[in-house]
Amino acid sequence: MRAALRGPSSILILAALIGGIGFMAWVATQARTPEDRLREASAALARVRLSATVVDYSLAATEAIADFGIEEGVRLVRVRIVDRLQVELRVETPEVIELAEPARVCLVWHFSAPDDAGLSDRCWGEPDLGGLLAAELARDEAGHPLLPAGRPIVVDATLRRGDVRCDYPPGDWQLEVALEPLVDGSPVGALDLPPVGLEVSATGEGPLPFLRFDTRFCGLATIVYLRQGEPPVALP
Repeated sequence: MRAALRGPSSILILAALIGGIGFMAWVATQARTPEDRLREASAALARVRLSATVVDYSLAATEAIADFGIEEGVRLVRVRIVDRLQVELRVETPEVIELAEPARVCLVWHFSAPDDAGLSDRCWGEPDLGGLLAAELARDEAGHPLLPAGRPIVVDATLRRGDVRCDYPPGDWQLEVALEPLVDGSPVGALDLPPVGLEVSATGEGPLPFLRFDTRFCGLATIVYLRQGEPPVALP
């Protein structure tokens, strides 16, 4: 029996057996349904830890339309807006996650309404925070971004209100991150991480710069005005 196993036919049988095992493993991988792949991606993202901290900020003031109802009517009011925001973003995962595209990262006021300013993009600030995060990530041979295992990615970014995106008041903000993992080499679609809240204080020292023009207030100015009052303004 042992002598027979040393013959050419036995080698072919053994090779066929090994090949068959590899083929069965490949078939098992290919047989996973889109739902299976989505569950795997969701489970991986559930282990991602995300945090955001406000390090520093500055405010300005602008005018926005407020509706006070039938008795007081609609009028322009002065409200605070965030002019500059330094934020620390931290992302950590226990396993490597390969992404189809760079992460979409969005800083937004809790009561955002971009339609009020004729905009579709809810996100605040320039440069784009997602681009800054992407610059910190390694890439695989195909150019896909990689979230490393066990090593936190920290982005300390100073953003400004810019010229095209929404203007928001201080108050309750949140950081929103969407990732599109690759499973079996194929994307499963963008998935949102749970948003992270952060507080931008409405208090500040001295009168605020007054930006009468070229602002894009994306929210209900009535709520902001009633909650925060009229800001002190430095007029030219």
